[in-house]
Amino acid sequence: MKDARESYRDYYKEQATAIGGDERFTWVMQEILKDVSGKKVLDVGCGEGTLLRMLRDAGNEVQGVDAAQTGKDLCVSKGLPCEVVDISRGAFPLADDAFDVVLCLETLEHLENPYHCISEIKRVLKKGGMFVASIPNPKSLHGYIYPGLFEFDNFEAFLELNGFKVTRQAWWGQNTMFNGLSRRLAACGCTWGQGLERFIYYLSRKRNAFLRNHCSTPRDWCWSLNFVCVNEVKHTDVLHEIAVETTPSDKRRS
Repeated sequence: MKDARESYRDYYKEQATAIGGDERFTWVMQEILKDVSGKKVLDVGCGEGTLLRMLRDAGNEVQGVDAAQTGKDLCVSKGLPCEVVDISRGAFPLADDAFDVVLCLETLEHLENPYHCISEIKRVLKKGGMFVASIPNPKSLHGYIYPGLFEFDNFEAFLELNGFKVTRQAWWGQNTMFNGLSRRLAACGCTWGQGLERFIYYLSRKRNAFLRNHCSTPRDWCWSLNFVCVNEVKHTDVLHEIAVETTPSDKRRS
């Protein structure tokens, strides 16, 4: 299996700004990180550094890690510290208990081993520190290596199993309507199908604009699910705990 550093090496090639623009990170800063200042902050999967820059400008000491060399190159060009790490396998080149806040936004779903990444996040995050994880809404039909993990209730349980207390959930953005149908129409190769797909996209844009301007977006219609957590338990070895819990009863008694 390829190392993630090879697969994602050129992920941000010619991507000098945030994918899709700054809107998502501006929302994160205003809705989730508005009181974060004077902190040591790590962004896991930092990309080309837009959120790191916003956090630095808010008075924080920042650090990024990403699997993409192109991401690091863009961060460095903006004066932002970044390390290239296969975060599915490698140890973060960072000290224990080094950060007050760790972010991992729309990154875990890309990983071969999300548990390893979570373990490293716990290692470098102080007890009582803030962890923010976001994942694409499964209803967006985003590709996943482990689809079931990223269902809302399952992902929340995964975080809590690893010693994080989820204190808040927040929804961002809007999905397009009829995602499955739209994908089939776009791929059908016929003029009428592709025209209908564009019409559905147009209606989606209108619906999404109305939601943004007049009311909140229901969870099922949002683009990403955001979980704000406290690192409640500093050292959690889930593998060992499950091994003990599932040991046959006769062995436990011996």
